[in-house]
Amino acid sequence: MKMKINIAKILISCTLLFFITACGNKKSQEITTVQTQQRADNQTINKPASSTKKSSSSKTKHPKKIKLTDDNVVAELTKYGRENHETLVRLTTAKGTMLIQLFEDTPLHRANFVHLIKENFYDGTEFYRVIDGFMIQGGDSDGYERYAAKEKIGKYTIPSEFRDNHIHRRGALSMVREYENNPEKRSSPYEFFIVQGTRYTEGELRGTEFNYNMRISPENCEIYKTEGGCAYLDGQHTVFGQVVEGVEVIDKIAAVKTDNGDWPIEAVKIKLEIVK
Repeated sequence: MKMKINIAKILISCTLLFFITACGNKKSQEITTVQTQQRADNQTINKPASSTKKSSSSKTKHPKKIKLTDDNVVAELTKYGRENHETLVRLTTAKGTMLIQLFEDTPLHRANFVHLIKENFYDGTEFYRVIDGFMIQGGDSDGYERYAAKEKIGKYTIPSEFRDNHIHRRGALSMVREYENNPEKRSSPYEFFIVQGTRYTEGELRGTEFNYNMRISPENCEIYKTEGGCAYLDGQHTVFGQVVEGVEVIDKIAAVKTDNGDWPIEAVKIKLEIVK
């Protein structure tokens, strides 16, 4: 049994696509989707016992049970967002709890995230890619249960919603995307990451601007120098939220031991719920 699960993890790890580009002492890596494998023993991911307890907000105004596609995603998420106004969510793990503020000016990504939380999609998933000094990535797992859930919700991507005031600073919540055959930089709907990052020097910021053909505003430069983050991801992934409490939990998760594919040796399970 253990050998089969390890083989599945190796297969998953082999699909991780990232590159490293020198920029001072920063590492540049793509945040791409992971094609998860189903467990060989048909084992599903068990939900925490508390997942059966729903808040009153999770019972209100569910969307029509219609599969989302690239053709209907804007209309359906826009409608859902008008009926579901929540902007504060709680992410709980064995390493601690984070409160995340979702941005109202990224309405499609906010609505999509709220929708998935209310559908209990994320319960039992885990942070499956962890790179200390960079980010923690999650929102999926390798069980049949997750595959069935995605089949029910739909196969779709989300139009990018880049905003100059939402950057990949420490604690930023951003969405994963495919890099190949995706000129519009549309987001994958299920997988997300939270930025840990590192602090930049002035020289490193200038190097990032040169290497990535981008401009970083003076205000954002100050954030990257004092708080840290991953500046080179700006304009590449949609930031749609920010950790407002429990940012230290990111460091705890980022510090866990991982295998050669950046998969945590000890599973870091996720519980997401609406606060308000």
